[in-house]
Amino acid sequence: MSILEAPRVYFKGEVTWDPIVTNNTSSFYNEAAAETVFPAAADKVAAFRREAIDAVVGGGNWNPHGTHRAVFYDTAVCGVDLGRNHEQQDPFLAAAVSFTGMLVDLEPYGSISSQLFFDEMRFGAGGGYLISAPRTSRVTARYINFARNSANKMIAGVASVVWQSSFAKTDGLRIDAFDSPVLAALHGALADDDVLGLTVRFNAYRTIYFDDPTLRNGAPSVKRATQTLQAKLNGGGFQPNPARSLIVGAIGLWRRNEPAHESGERVLIPPASSSLGGSAFGRLNGNTLVLDLANVFPEIDDALTKQNFGTLSVVAVDPATNAETVLATFPYSAYDRAAYEASAGIVTAAVGAAACAAAQGTLELRGGDGSVLLAEKALRAVPDTPNLYLDQGTTANATARVYDRGIPVSKAIPVTLYSMTPGGDKIRAATQLQTDANGVVSFAIAAETGEIQPYVFAADPTDSPPDQGVDTQANTYMNVRILPADAWVGQVAPTWDNVFGNVLANWNAMAPCMDNWLNLADPAQVKAFGASLKAHTDPAKFENYAYMPVTRDMTAGQRALLYAFLDAPPPPAAAAVEFMGAAPEPQRRNYAELSRELRGGAE
Repeated sequence: MSILEAPRVYFKGEVTWDPIVTNNTSSFYNEAAAETVFPAAADKVAAFRREAIDAVVGGGNWNPHGTHRAVFYDTAVCGVDLGRNHEQQDPFLAAAVSFTGMLVDLEPYGSISSQLFFDEMRFGAGGGYLISAPRTSRVTARYINFARNSANKMIAGVASVVWQSSFAKTDGLRIDAFDSPVLAALHGALADDDVLGLTVRFNAYRTIYFDDPTLRNGAPSVKRATQTLQAKLNGGGFQPNPARSLIVGAIGLWRRNEPAHESGERVLIPPASSSLGGSAFGRLNGNTLVLDLANVFPEIDDALTKQNFGTLSVVAVDPATNAETVLATFPYSAYDRAAYEASAGIVTAAVGAAACAAAQGTLELRGGDGSVLLAEKALRAVPDTPNLYLDQGTTANATARVYDRGIPVSKAIPVTLYSMTPGGDKIRAATQLQTDANGVVSFAIAAETGEIQPYVFAADPTDSPPDQGVDTQANTYMNVRILPADAWVGQVAPTWDNVFGNVLANWNAMAPCMDNWLNLADPAQVKAFGASLKAHTDPAKFENYAYMPVTRDMTAGQRALLYAFLDAPPPPAAAAVEFMGAAPEPQRRNYAELSRELRGGAE
């Protein structure tokens, strides 16, 4: 399944994260109402912007001028695998990897609903070796590992995340192979009816803030960094402050009945006794076992040295007899930093005659001391839509597919559906459902009120209820964002005061970056850009990179009022006023002197 089947391509590099984080707290944003929380002031937008800057020091608002862009840089193909393990002999090596997306949290107060809206991912360049992958679905974050990098305790720097999206061959996926063996193999595999397209999965880790990898929460240096940023913001101009992470990733086949957005493979999660915080994914290809360990082993210092757990062993435990079969062993050199960066944490081993035990048993990853680091979770129900947006007053049908050891279930089995409180921290209700004969469970969602609604699926009857909140490793889950109807907003008179006060002020305050493109507080500019505004806020463009607002929280009522204003005829033009008197002569500058001044040479 997915990237754990040859052929595949490895890549590594870095990514910037530039979200506006002002909306991460209830003091600035009401996520249920999808509204900016304004201070009581005559000019509420200016007051809000000042308060957002004030919260940079001591308030955790590390990027009030963000753009939400996430961009790959210094990222390139670093290896290929045609079934003979990591290879360095393909002309596709060193091809640039290009990606620009918009990082949006469906639930901005929390950390388990991140996604990237984008238009295309590209490996290589036009006219040369190329994989051009137009979007089929968003890139989705899953399996957040909160114990990844103990040396980097700065905001989310301690964590790592698995990101995944898949690209259908029917959506314009293009491979220009020329004489590249791996690209030719991928292109040839697309002819198989069982292959839907390609999957891209990458792991983001070692995130740094304020462009300083030495910062640690609570250290005096953090206060100095925030004070420096605050001074820049108060000085005026556009002052984004993106974070950045390292990434490793892989491209492989996307097969029928596999999830587009997260692993449908065998999943090994950390038991309570484990010191690890991330899960692994596995696949048995005939007599070969492939494991994706990209999100598992922590870095222990700023040099990104991987923690040494000794020689690892993969064991299959017979679920009936508890008999154990050792399938493979991996020395530290197979998962140290060099190996990790070369093959995106993917390791491969021949299991020979033990393949039958591997197929039927429960997999465990054990450390050199024999301790169980990861244990397989056999039954999993993976939602088909991980992050779903609905308008109040509508209904939708959600589905999830059950997998047993990475294979889609083909019978009816019970599934428990937990409805959680908006932050995913408590259970609201538990509902007993059953899959159809194809292992697919479905349920209706009635969007009755504006809110965030997480759901957790439990296909294994022995699963513990998520009464301590959503466990990002053990639980499969989906998030639903119900936008309020705001019907009353759509019915008020389409005057500028109403449009700005009830619609545009929200984003004029929250997103100062918009000033670089359009002044949302200027009725003349808003009117002049009316056609563009309508095109970018069209619900049909919701998945597009350039959709507005980037946070995807415009309600139906707000859109109706905005469009009524944009469609209204312009007010009568003011009468021209004749200028009396001669215009002053502009002062002329000596350009040689001006040039010296720009170089600091003026006396």
